[in-house]
Amino acid sequence: MPEIYVDNHTIPLKHLEKFYFPDEGITKADILDYYITAAPYLLPHIENKPFSMIHFPHGLGGGQKSFYQKQRPGDAPEWLRSVELPSGNERGAVDWCLVNDTASVLYMVNRGVPEMHTWFSRLPDLGRPDLAVLDLDPSEGSDFNDVKKIALFFQKILEELRLKAFPKLSGGSGLHIYIPIEPRPFPEVQRFLLSLCEIVIKEYPALATTERLTAKRGTRIYLDAIQNARGKTIAAPYSVRVKPGAPVAVPLHWDELKSRALKPATYTLNNGKARLESEGDLMAGIYELKQKL
Repeated sequence: MPEIYVDNHTIPLKHLEKFYFPDEGITKADILDYYITAAPYLLPHIENKPFSMIHFPHGLGGGQKSFYQKQRPGDAPEWLRSVELPSGNERGAVDWCLVNDTASVLYMVNRGVPEMHTWFSRLPDLGRPDLAVLDLDPSEGSDFNDVKKIALFFQKILEELRLKAFPKLSGGSGLHIYIPIEPRPFPEVQRFLLSLCEIVIKEYPALATTERLTAKRGTRIYLDAIQNARGKTIAAPYSVRVKPGAPVAVPLHWDELKSRALKPATYTLNNGKARLESEGDLMAGIYELKQKL
């Protein structure tokens, strides 16, 4: 069995030839290779954050669907860190994995978990996140150019508030806006973000909404602020997404949102490494900002 040695740990590798993205010819080995490059950029965003495992046994190939797992696997190596937290139903506890080094990233990919989903908050203060995140989620029939327009209006508001923010392709159909903050309780973060959303909706009532029911949104873009909550998860910057085209969740320059050529899947596993090599980490040092809301 092939293996890789990293961070003083040996990780046995299996099924490297399996096509996770058959249409693009991308194998499990290709995903591992991407993360070897991307891990230094990824890790600051997931370190000490409870990690939610979404298993894709066959990627986009085969008939088996994905499935979730919170509990640390019983056969996990001793060096894989974790934290035990009360379960959501107040009965028992869940031993959440912590993906704090390259070895842990590669371990997850090897067991069929190529997406990097973590909580919004990190240890030791899980009730107070160091990020406020706006999720601009287009509805069916909405135009991605309108998503970019809304994001640029958020940028204008945040600049007036003298807050630095960082846009990123979600790797799905939408955009995320990261606002690094001095750790604050989740309810306070939600109230702040919802107040921003109200300004945007007043300006663009036909394009944006905070309506939670999908059926009532029409073609408007859903502005999700309430996802910022304890126990909720988000795909980290530089995470692979198991979706058609093999997209990657990539941080952007604000000016890139002015280009009509920018699409949700502009950056993929096929050009993700080249993007890192040319742009570096556009979110480097964001957790040092500690901005006050």
